[in-house]
Amino acid sequence: MSAGRTAEGDNARFRKLVAEGATTLPVAFDLPTRAGLDSDMPQALGLIGRCGVPVDSIDDMRVLFRELPLDRVRPTLAADVSAAPLLILCQLVAEEHGTRARRVVGAIRNDAFRGFLAGGAGGLPLRPLLRLAVDVLAYGVAELPGWRCLSVCGHHMAGPGADPALEVAFTVAGGIEYLRAAAASGLDADVVVPRLTLCLAGSATGAENRAKLRAVRRVWTRTVQERLTAAAAVPRLYVQDPRCGTAPAADRPRAKAIEAGASALLDRLDRLGGTLAVVEQGLGDESLGRRREPPPQPRPHLSSAVLGARQTERLAKLRAWRVQPAVDEALLRLRKAAQGDYNVLYPMKEALAAKATVGEVCAELRAAWGTRRPHPGPY
Repeated sequence: MSAGRTAEGDNARFRKLVAEGATTLPVAFDLPTRAGLDSDMPQALGLIGRCGVPVDSIDDMRVLFRELPLDRVRPTLAADVSAAPLLILCQLVAEEHGTRARRVVGAIRNDAFRGFLAGGAGGLPLRPLLRLAVDVLAYGVAELPGWRCLSVCGHHMAGPGADPALEVAFTVAGGIEYLRAAAASGLDADVVVPRLTLCLAGSATGAENRAKLRAVRRVWTRTVQERLTAAAAVPRLYVQDPRCGTAPAADRPRAKAIEAGASALLDRLDRLGGTLAVVEQGLGDESLGRRREPPPQPRPHLSSAVLGARQTERLAKLRAWRVQPAVDEALLRLRKAAQGDYNVLYPMKEALAAKATVGEVCAELRAAWGTRRPHPGPY
C-alpha cells in the first residue's frame, strides 16, 4: 500500500517541477483537510494523507511552499469546504516570502455544490456554502485579483454516468446560481465571469468534447440573457481531456442535440424549484429520469496512523506556542461575521495568522451556520 502524502514530500516534488520549468503547481489536499477537519480529530482517523497532503495550519503551508517562487508560479488548490482557509494560508505564506498579494496568481476549486454533495452528514448546508463561495469571490476581487476563485464541477454535480445534456444543464445551472448570489452581494456579472471556471468531464472522443463545449457556450449565453437579462461573456471552460478546440462542422449536429437536451433539462430544473432546491433536497438525477448509486466510502490506509501521529504532535506544539487569547478573540470575530453579513475571510485571515487551525476555523463556521442533515436522496 502506498504511503500517504506529506507537505515535505510534495514540496520536494514542486521544487523539482519548478527546476524543470513548470509554472503551475497542482496542489491536492487530503480528505480531512478538504472537509475542514484537523488531523487530530476523530473523523480524520485513517484518512490522513489520503488523496493529498494534510494541511492543518500555517506551519504546514509554510513547509508545502518552502523555497518556491510564489511570485512566478501558479498554485492550483484542489479544495472543497475548506477553500477559504486554504486560500488565506496560501496568501499568508506568499506575503511571508515577500510577495505582494496582488502579484500572486493562482486558482482554487471552490464549488459550493461539490462541497455540499461530497460533504455528507456534518458538512455545511448548501446556502451557507454558497454564501461562503461568494465571500471568497468578493475577497479575491478585492485582495487577490490574480486568482480564479470560483468553479462549477459539473461532472460531479450531474453524477457518474450522466449523459452530456445532463452534465451541461447542471453546469450552466450552477454557474447561474453563482451569478445570482454574487449579484445579491453587489457584484456585477462582468466581475464574476472572468473568475469563474466551468469544469466538465472528458468524453471518450475529441469530437464529443468539442460538441459538449459548443453546447455549453450556447446554452450559457442564452440562459444568462433570458433569465438574468444580462449580456455576460462565457466563463473559462475546462474539460478533463486535451482533445478539444473549436467544434468543426461535423460536430455541430451533436452539439445541437446536447444543447436541446440541456435546455429542456434546465426548464425541468426550474419546474422542480430551481437548482438550489434540487440539490438541497437530493432530487438530482432521480427526478430527471436517472438513478445512480451513492459514491463508495473512502477506505482508511495503513500509513495514515503514522502520519496522524506526526500531525497530532505538530498540532500540539502549535497550540502550546501560540498566543491562545489572540486566537480565541480572532475566532470569536469570525463567528460574529458569519452570523452577520460581513465577509468572513477578513477575520478568518486574522485567526489563521494567529495560528488558528483549518479545523478550528471551519468549526466556527459550523457553529454559526449549522450542519447539513443526511437525506435519503441519491446524493
